[in-house]
This record gives sequence, structure tokens and C-alpha cells, in this order.
Amino acid sequence: MKLSAFGGIGRALSNRDYRVYTYGSSASLIGTWMQRAAVGWLAWELTHDPKWVGIVVSADLLPSIVASPIAGVLADRLHPMRMLKVLQVLAALQALALAVMTFGGFLTVELLTVMTLLLGVIMGFNHPVRQTMIYQLVRREDLSAAVATTSVIFNTSRVIGPAIAGFVIHFGGAGIAFSLNAVTFMVMLGALAAIKLPPQAPRPRSSLSVVGDIMAGYRYAFAHKGIAPTLLISLSAALLVRPAVEMLPAFVGQVFAGGADSLGLILAANGVGAMLSGIWLAWRGSAHGLVAIAIWSTVLSAVALAGFAASSSFWVGTGFIFLLGIAMSLRGTATQTLIQNAVDPSMRGRVLSLNTLIFNVGPAAGAFSLGLIASWAGLQPPLYVAAALSLAVWLWAWLRGERLTQYLEGPDTHEGRGTIPDAPTPAAPPRPAE
Repeated sequence: MKLSAFGGIGRALSNRDYRVYTYGSSASLIGTWMQRAAVGWLAWELTHDPKWVGIVVSADLLPSIVASPIAGVLADRLHPMRMLKVLQVLAALQALALAVMTFGGFLTVELLTVMTLLLGVIMGFNHPVRQTMIYQLVRREDLSAAVATTSVIFNTSRVIGPAIAGFVIHFGGAGIAFSLNAVTFMVMLGALAAIKLPPQAPRPRSSLSVVGDIMAGYRYAFAHKGIAPTLLISLSAALLVRPAVEMLPAFVGQVFAGGADSLGLILAANGVGAMLSGIWLAWRGSAHGLVAIAIWSTVLSAVALAGFAASSSFWVGTGFIFLLGIAMSLRGTATQTLIQNAVDPSMRGRVLSLNTLIFNVGPAAGAFSLGLIASWAGLQPPLYVAAALSLAVWLWAWLRGERLTQYLEGPDTHEGRGTIPDAPTPAAPPRPAE
């Protein structure tokens, strides 16, 4: 069957190098989500304290504060392929070291936090570079479809990875999950070696320092009439919605009295919802209508958060987490696609790194706060507050919907652009399919 029969997904995968990239990325992301589920469960198993689960989650995500902005500058200055290869090796070594500590029986929650912090630094560099790479692997007209397809891969891994991790931990222990993750990073490294990008001209040096380049990218993003509000929508989701998912090990253990197998099931339900909505968006393969999708997904988030907080049954709670997965994927994929569609190529790495910073640091701050509050108030009350605030964000965004559509969805988004100080070097144009 021809790839064109699969709509936007088929158009994206018709680009040979993007297709190869998806093979390696799929394996790597499955391993990453396996490890995250294993780390969260170990944090709970070692302490039985929601506060420590929040601390470990924060250790995974907070390093992006420093790493992501620098990665964005490097992605705009250098060729991201070499950076990605080095990062895969470092991530594999971290997972292998964590496996050795687990098998050796000397892993403490403090050591787990340190090792998670190390991976957080690696991934803080990894995510912006990966997002920037997509632009180089597809034709310009396939960019929206490729971004959505990448989201499908990400969310599919959120189904498969935690589900595998739950049963691997139950039958073999967390060390097996860490070992398998190390292998998946090497699979990604092999896929990167098979990508055949054409030679690219050296990029002239920017006249700005690294900090100057970072600030130039941020000034551009905050001045853009479409990108700035989109980043604010992303920030609200990161602070209010994703912490509920990051804290699921504590919910499963404390509210539902479940084990690692229950954690795998509820995380898989979240991922299934995200995967299904991502597939739908990728099939559409168009930026048209994404502003409305991003805005209305906030209502679904509020309903899902409130419903989950009120749930005393594991299966009812799992149903609301499924809905939350749908809402998270709709909003996350829509906002990232809109940013990719509107951003100036010379600012792509830095603006995407800012989006990654929000994606990582927001949930870390939210999970840390949720863990602290839950230690004395319980896990459910903060979710009711998050649901109410999500509704407020929806109203704010809905009132600006028409203007956001003008600045983000059209083929020419110059009306919304901020200034580009010192005009950094444009990114290499997307390559044609082979």
C-alpha cells in the first residue's frame, strides 16, 4: 500500500531520512518512558513519600533550565546530527550505570536523584536538538505532518514504555528496565548513522555571545504576536496538567493502593489517549484549525483533572487519565506545530528550546509543589485548583482565538513576527525526499 494512503502520516514518512529517524526514535523513546516509569516507582518504593516522588521528578526535568537554552543556540549555530550522536552515547551510559547500581543493591533515593539529575541534563540538550532536526529531514510542505507524526511516536512510546516497565519491574525488577533503555539508545545511534543528509555549508559565526544569542531568541519569541501566547498556553499545561501524570506513582500507591502493574496500566491509558489524538492530528497533516484545537483542549484538561481528583476507583480514575492523555496530546502537538509553522528559520532552535524548557521545567515545578502540598493536604485538593485555573486559561485564550489564528496558521506569518536582532545564520533548508 502506498504511503499516500495514510494521509499526513504517509506524506511525512515518504521522506526517506525522516522515516529512518522514526525507527530509531521510536525505540529510544520507548526505552526512555520505561526508565521514567521505573524511576518513579523506585522513588515511591524506597520512601513511600509523595515528596520524594516530586523531588525525583524535578531532578529529571529541572536541568532543562540551563541545558535547553544552550542547546537551542548550538542547534542554530552548529549541525544537530553530531550533537544527537554524542547525546545518545551519554544517555546509554547513564542508563547502564543506573542498572548496575540497581542490580548491586546499593541504590538509595538520594543516589537515584543524582543519577536522574544527570539524565535530566542530557535530555535537556537532547529534546531541542531533536525538534530542530525534523526541519532538515522533510520537505517544507510536510513539516506540519512530520511534527504531528513525531508526536504520535512520542505518545505511542508513552503507551508501550510504561506498560512494559510495569510488567518488567513486577517480574524482573527495575534493573532490567534500565538495561533495556541503554540498548534502545544504541538503536537510535544506529539510525542516525544511516541518515544521509547532504553536505551543508559552514554557518558563519554569530557576533553575539551564547547568552546574547539566547536572549535574542527569547526577545523574538516574546515579541511574536502568535508565538508568545502559544508559549503561555504551553506553560499553563506544563504547570497545571502534566504534574498529575508525573505524580501518578504516588496516586497509585496512596489513593488506589496499587502496585507496579497498576502504575503501568494507568500510564498506558494516558498514553493510549495521547496516541489516538496524535494519530488523528497527524492524519490531518495541516496547520489549519490547530489554534481552536489547542484552546478547546484546555476544557477537556479541566474536566479530566477534576474527574480524576474525585475518583476513588482505580478504573474510573484510569478513564479520566485516558481523557487527560487526549487533551495533553491535542494541546502539545497543536502548539508545537503552530510554533514550527510560524517561527523564523534562524530562530528555530532557540524558540523550540524555550518550548522544551516550558515542557520540562513546568511539570518539574508543578510536581514538586504538588508533592509538598500533598504531604499535608492530600493529593486530590491541588488537582481541583488546577482544573479551575485551566478553565481560566481557556477563557483567556478563547477571547484571542481569531488573532492567534491569523498569526499562526497561515502560510505567511510575518504579521506576527518579532524583531530578529543581529539576524543570526538561517537554518539549512529542508531536504527533499529521496
